[in-house]
Amino acid sequence: MNESANIIAEANRGSTATRRAWRRAIGIALAYALVGALWVPGSDWLLRQWVDDLELLTLLQTWKGWFFTAISALVLLLVLVRMFRKDALREHAAVRQRNDLRALSQFQDGVIDNASIWINVLDAKARVIVWNKAAEALSGFSREDVLGRSDVWVRLYPDEVRRSEVAAKINAILRKGLEVEGYQTIIRSKDGSLRNMAWNARRFFLDDGEMGTIVIGQDVTEREQMQEELEWIAAHDALTGLYNRRHFERLARARLADCARDGQSFALLWIDIDNFKSVNDRFGHRVGDSVLREIGGLTADVARGVGLATRYGGDELVLALPDKDLDAAMAIAENLRKRVETASFLSAHAKASGPTLSIGVAVGDAAQHTLDALLVLADHAMYRAKSAGRNRVAGEPGSGGFADLH
Repeated sequence: MNESANIIAEANRGSTATRRAWRRAIGIALAYALVGALWVPGSDWLLRQWVDDLELLTLLQTWKGWFFTAISALVLLLVLVRMFRKDALREHAAVRQRNDLRALSQFQDGVIDNASIWINVLDAKARVIVWNKAAEALSGFSREDVLGRSDVWVRLYPDEVRRSEVAAKINAILRKGLEVEGYQTIIRSKDGSLRNMAWNARRFFLDDGEMGTIVIGQDVTEREQMQEELEWIAAHDALTGLYNRRHFERLARARLADCARDGQSFALLWIDIDNFKSVNDRFGHRVGDSVLREIGGLTADVARGVGLATRYGGDELVLALPDKDLDAAMAIAENLRKRVETASFLSAHAKASGPTLSIGVAVGDAAQHTLDALLVLADHAMYRAKSAGRNRVAGEPGSGGFADLH
């Protein structure tokens, strides 16, 4: 871009200097012709008025010619000296300005090329004319791959539909004279890896007067991954990977409201690990954590696609089942109880301790029950299961029915 701009600028300067020289030459010629046209007849008329002697008149006219020539030469010399001096000063200033601009351009090129963020410039036909080192590193495409081409975006966005969406979004903003700020997309690098990029872009006039676009991109892949990790940590229990209590209650209340609007029932399972304290006392908390983690995994597997699971506190888990009646909820609870009872992948210590589950089930009309009320009913049902001998499922009377399963 800079090389072509310099060529255009040099051509413009040469053309301007040529026109200026022609104007000066024509001006001097016209001035000389005008002075000569006035001097020759005017001086001859005056001499004829003052001198009657023909020989003296001829001599004076000769001297007059030499005088006019000398004065003209002197004036022309002074004019040319002044012009040459002005041209020299102007050229000196122009050279200094060109050197300053060249140094500034080199500095800008260096800053752009060595910037830590992606910078590229497109011409009016969307062809790449600047592609810095960061763009090379992030995209995997070298300058030789992209300069003068407009198909790099086909490589970065191989999906045609997504590519069209991105182009339409950015062009719609730029056509309004606005700047694209922080628009995030995912690009596919040359090696096939995906990067999450945040784009800024604006249009500006290039040196040739055409409209160009400068695009600045920042790789936010790690930032987005960190954000996702933080969001996951904020919503999940670190030990079991289930939802934590606060996030579970927020989601469960939203699902309960949906069921109430649609006239559906809502079920809750309160799950307690039998004799969990004895596992910690006999084998230590590391084994206890392992038991809790493995049972949490089984609970998540049972809940997948049908409900929401949480570690509600200590060794107690809760499973929310939207749009499930008592029979369906009891069947899911019994399935989980049997899977834990017969699990073959539990650690040797955990297997020796024989972990089992006591599960309380509460089911109610979503429009007539709050989440807190259903939690209380499910908790009562769980204690009934424990009182009946543990390792069983119990439904709370008044919550949709009652049953004990073993």
